Amino acid sequence: MSLVWLYGSREDPSLVEEMRSSLATDFPDIKVGNITHWGGGGRNYQYFIQLTTENLPKGSHYEYTTDGYQGYFEFHLEAEPDDENFKRLKKIGIRLTHALENTPVTCEQRGRLPFGNFYYTYGGIRSMKDFVDRFKELYNIITPNLNAIDKKVVEVTLQGNPPKSEEPLKGPVDNSQEVTSEIMPLKKVMGLKLWLPDYQRDYCWEERNITDLWKNLLKIQKDKPFHLGTLILHANTEKGVYDIIDGQQRLVTLSLILWGLGYDGNLPLLSAEYTLPESIRNIGNSKFIIKSLIERSENREDLLDNILKEVSFAVLVVNESNLDLAYTFFNNQNSKGVPLSDFDLLKAHHLRFIPGKEGGQAEHMAKKWNTVSSLPPSYGEANSLARVLGTHLYRLRKWMRRKDSDENSYRYVQHEFQAAPIIPDIPPFGEQFRFYEKIQGGTHFFVYVETFIQRFEQFCKLEPVKLLRKNLSESRYETFADSIETLLFGYYLKFGNQYIAEALFCIARLMALYRYNSYAVASSGVGVREFANNSEIILMIDQATSPTFFLAEVLGKFDSYTNGDYPIRTGLDLDEARGVRWGIYTALRNIFRDPKLEITDSYILHKIFEEYGRK
Repeated sequence: MSLVWLYGSREDPSLVEEMRSSLATDFPDIKVGNITHWGGGGRNYQYFIQLTTENLPKGSHYEYTTDGYQGYFEFHLEAEPDDENFKRLKKIGIRLTHALENTPVTCEQRGRLPFGNFYYTYGGIRSMKDFVDRFKELYNIITPNLNAIDKKVVEVTLQGNPPKSEEPLKGPVDNSQEVTSEIMPLKKVMGLKLWLPDYQRDYCWEERNITDLWKNLLKIQKDKPFHLGTLILHANTEKGVYDIIDGQQRLVTLSLILWGLGYDGNLPLLSAEYTLPESIRNIGNSKFIIKSLIERSENREDLLDNILKEVSFAVLVVNESNLDLAYTFFNNQNSKGVPLSDFDLLKAHHLRFIPGKEGGQAEHMAKKWNTVSSLPPSYGEANSLARVLGTHLYRLRKWMRRKDSDENSYRYVQHEFQAAPIIPDIPPFGEQFRFYEKIQGGTHFFVYVETFIQRFEQFCKLEPVKLLRKNLSESRYETFADSIETLLFGYYLKFGNQYIAEALFCIARLMALYRYNSYAVASSGVGVREFANNSEIILMIDQATSPTFFLAEVLGKFDSYTNGDYPIRTGLDLDEARGVRWGIYTALRNIFRDPKLEITDSYILHKIFEEYGRK
């Protein structure tokens, strides 16, 4: 009987035992899973059998697949974006893709994990011998390449000792001028004593940025200067170094390229200490990508010579005493590379308001900023800083002023959180750290951000938030779920976790009312966010002196809406029980019928029963 049809059975333990026995001699560590299936009826059922071993990275496995007509083996890397293992598997996948380029194994991206599947289809699989032979072929291709990739990919940093020049590093330039400028070749730049100050951002270049730079470098021709933008340095005479204000991404990447090409001169940034976890991970990944690019290139010696002789920068050096000017340059810089994010610009903007020649306090605040900006994502792929400042606080501040939250506008986060104007002779005072308060320039801003990130981290630990995210995690529900989470966060900032499950029901019920009555919502989610604003929920929260007033007002708002433009009250009233609207109703029903959701108010329990049934 054919293995393609798997004996016509979904659950044949004897077949699984036969597979396990057939593999035992050559692969004693392989564990054969059960037969599983999905699909329609008849011979179009798709059957899957996973084969795993303890030596494989977490989230990976081999898989035998058959659709009734063909059988083949695959190697899978599987993790959800909010899984702690996602980034690690992603980097392994990128490396494995490069390593398998000249092999019979095909790489395919599926789902939300890049480079998720590696499969092998050579020959048919009609017997147990075919099964073992085909698995052996895939295993023998994947295993040596996988073993060559450092399993601790997230911990990779610079290896070995960088080359050292016999000539001493040059110290700072003459500090008599406020700003000096010079067109400087790359080799001369690398002869400077470069340093990464504490207020610098992470090294954040990824494969796309590196390959773009590499393609440009390949275009360099002898005796034809290649200008690579502007570098801004700060002459730090106390430490005897040049602090890099702008240019870190390009200089670190170029240092790795020069080292990979065999350059034996000065590369000061390769001996720098990188402490931010994201920088360490990205540098390790960049090393691998650059190594792969160099191995595929020709005329490496000519390329190295052209890079050293033809690449140049416009180098601006800011005087020691004018740190404020250095921040200004950082703020306004628009050279090649990864554009400065709103968060980079905000950091530089607010550091300028902190007094002091060197800014001991500025340095302290910069370190605190780097700490919060490197926090892992609380949900999805956005880190906590981006989620708190760029999503929730931005929306709440806009909605409090009855303004639209235009998240597609240029530099919207930077503009919202810039220092508010003041009268020079009257100092600001009265910090209360309300989300909608005016932003004071300098220290107040950094403490404001830290305060709300801490509160957001506590908010994320609450069971209602966990259930909201768990049940509305699909991308098609993203803007709907995010808007609810923003409003619930606003409630939490006012009342803490008092009656927060009840608040989730009331907010979600009103937001769902809009969604049930909307046949289509723009991909940008503008309609959902407009409703969140127009419903005045955040104003109700702000004006309420206790949770009971807020909850009652929202329930009343729901009833008033259903008497007018919103005839569909719940998902049960939909004409067709399918699509996104029905999916939202089902997800909400799962939330409010979950026994982990502790709702104590009998009136709201009755409302939940009316809409979703008893727990």
